[in-house]
Amino acid sequence: TDLWENDGEDVALERTVKEAVAGALSFNGQRCTAIKAIFVPRTHADDFVRRFVREVQKLESGLPWQITEEGKYPSITPLPFPKRVEYMQSLISNAESHGSKVVNEEGGILVGGEDSTLMIPAVLYPVTEKMDIFLSEQFGPVVPIIPYDNVNEIIGYARDGKYAQQCAIFTSNGEGGIATMLLDKFSSIFGKITINSQCGRSPDVIPFSGRRSSAMGVMSISHSLAEFSVPTVVSYKAGTMSEDIAKTLRNESNFMRSLS
Repeated sequence: TDLWENDGEDVALERTVKEAVAGALSFNGQRCTAIKAIFVPRTHADDFVRRFVREVQKLESGLPWQITEEGKYPSITPLPFPKRVEYMQSLISNAESHGSKVVNEEGGILVGGEDSTLMIPAVLYPVTEKMDIFLSEQFGPVVPIIPYDNVNEIIGYARDGKYAQQCAIFTSNGEGGIATMLLDKFSSIFGKITINSQCGRSPDVIPFSGRRSSAMGVMSISHSLAEFSVPTVVSYKAGTMSEDIAKTLRNESNFMRSLS
């Protein structure tokens, strides 16, 4: 909510919108770290949606090797196969049947005809718990925007959901205790929490993990080495002749020799 509290100063809000668009739709939303759902305070949801749609309309669609008029490659490219299109369309249809709307121009339209897999991103608003996309992992260019009245709704969503790889908290000043409270609550739920930026991979020296149905294990240079290693313990009783033997073995054994 604090993103809207500074009259005449919406730099933080505009940054949030751009990060949310990139987080939801880069790589067509087909990455494990893509933002799957966006929660916005109900009192400001219409404003956020208007800004979000404005940025989505700027995204160029096309084949991966085509160059746009701006001299760039398109941001939105085809889905890999027709089944993915059918799944996106089913999520859109289900949401619309429960009162949501595609709020961006041509959202969900297939470029090139019904046999195409190039879909214009669809921004769905408002999304509620009655809709399949509320809890589903779409893994594609469909963005649900969920208005909330109380921050406890977000905590409940995170606590009860089956996915828990990453989340993002956006705030303009971090004051008031809400961001701190969310950080503490989410620390036992998500593998990574980003502040004022889209979710994504970190440098490989930092742990990359997920929880629940999102992932198994932890990746990083040290964690991966440990994951692919098989530990073996060599033990002996202290204060016996075995202690001297252990010293000899440690000096002569390739296995026990220190790597440092």
